[in-house]
Amino acid sequence: MLKRERIFSTESSLLEFCEMFGNSCRNSFRRVVTSIDKKSTTNEVIRSFDEMPGPKPLPFIGNLWRYFPVIGNYSFERLHKTYAKMYEEYGPIVKEKVFGDRILVHAFKPDDMWKVYDSCGNIPIRISHRALAKYRRARPHLYSGPGLFPSNGEEWRHFRKLFQKLLLSQAAINDCSNALEDITDEMVAKIPTCLNDKNEMDLQPLLFNWALECIGVITLNRRLGCLSAEGNKEAESLIKAANDTHSAVFRTESMPFSITSYKKLEAAQNLLSSVVEKYLNQTIEDFRNGQNKDSLVVKMLQLEEASRRDVFTMILDMFMAGIDTTAFALSFGLYNLAKNKNIQRKLREEVMNYLPTKSSRFTGTPLKERQYLNCVIKETLRVNPIAIGTGRIIPEDLELSGYCVPAQTMVILQHQVASMRDEFFPNAHQFVPERWIERNFSSFVSSPFGFGSRMCIGKELANRELFLAFSKLIRNFDISYYYEDIDSVNRLINVPDKPLRLCLEKIKE
Repeated sequence: MLKRERIFSTESSLLEFCEMFGNSCRNSFRRVVTSIDKKSTTNEVIRSFDEMPGPKPLPFIGNLWRYFPVIGNYSFERLHKTYAKMYEEYGPIVKEKVFGDRILVHAFKPDDMWKVYDSCGNIPIRISHRALAKYRRARPHLYSGPGLFPSNGEEWRHFRKLFQKLLLSQAAINDCSNALEDITDEMVAKIPTCLNDKNEMDLQPLLFNWALECIGVITLNRRLGCLSAEGNKEAESLIKAANDTHSAVFRTESMPFSITSYKKLEAAQNLLSSVVEKYLNQTIEDFRNGQNKDSLVVKMLQLEEASRRDVFTMILDMFMAGIDTTAFALSFGLYNLAKNKNIQRKLREEVMNYLPTKSSRFTGTPLKERQYLNCVIKETLRVNPIAIGTGRIIPEDLELSGYCVPAQTMVILQHQVASMRDEFFPNAHQFVPERWIERNFSSFVSSPFGFGSRMCIGKELANRELFLAFSKLIRNFDISYYYEDIDSVNRLINVPDKPLRLCLEKIKE
């Protein structure tokens, strides 16, 4: 067993204080919002759930037929377009009977989003990744439980609380920053060797390898060799396994009786778990030999209440969440910068303040010196979010847009559709990073990392990776795009629907 060196004897008390303080702020804000709601709805009649608008279902099959090719007018692959169509046809609140007795409510207004988040308290419930939960519960020798994505209630709260303080800490980010910068520099150096005679390449595969190499350092303190000149078959298999997992989870959640999709998930997870198990054992052996004492994974293993199975489960969650999500966010960001050269030039001017030469290293960049980059990242995640929105099971009856939604209903907060509406973001279809400086809009509309206690636990690590990659790429290359516009398709997460064929021309010193 790895023994933990205790630094703070009052760690649990500190966490409890933070939770109590957060609850106090939440309750104060709730009283204000409730007061406003009561005043604004005094003379309004709350309509019944049966009256809520939405597509008319057929017996038993519900509205599932609308997603079938040829006969249907909806698409699982283009869910953002499907839900935008619902908004136009039915308004800001929509009831959709999907299949059997499964009903979804789609909420598009920021005040409804706030009500849902607020009603769910500190232990929000959602229905997702059920096939992954089934897979992990069948293997208790490896996994302590279903993990962050599928779990709910006290099981979720306990598991998240084990790692939350460590993974959201600045120390965890700083511990791996130098290694992440090394990886990003290697990616930048590799690009010229991949360009064709027009200085073009499909950058997406390289970004996958960069993201996987980063997550290997973060979770296992180990270089996986994804950026090596000769290539890496294991890296290719891991990337495919992560993509297959997302695709299979999406299919098993969307369609009933998806046995083929479950088998696909099983094969992908078997591969991921075997590779992570191998490297985790090597990391533990290195620690016993006096190496890697300050790595994040060792700190996770030293947590008193965390078992080895807990750590293994958390690492698998981070692998699944940290490869294609970060790579796709960077892809969409570079695409938007390539399409908006004036924004790209403005960003490069800022980057040159803290990277004066193309080979400069970071020495600690104050927030005020990278304000525009932060705005670019936020605008990227508004225009091209990684997920369409957030799902929550409401614990009690709730009034949304004048309708009474019964307890235990799944409400989908449609962040992606709302983010592209002019009533919530002026000129919403334009890529305008400057809007994040003024921030004259609701913070509940664009919420790429979630909100509240179920907010993405890897948010700070993902932001650090994006900060490094955007800075280094914009400092070294002028980026252009000359082909058809890129949109997204849905594979549980949003994926570019075309190759990222960028022209990358070296910046002169």
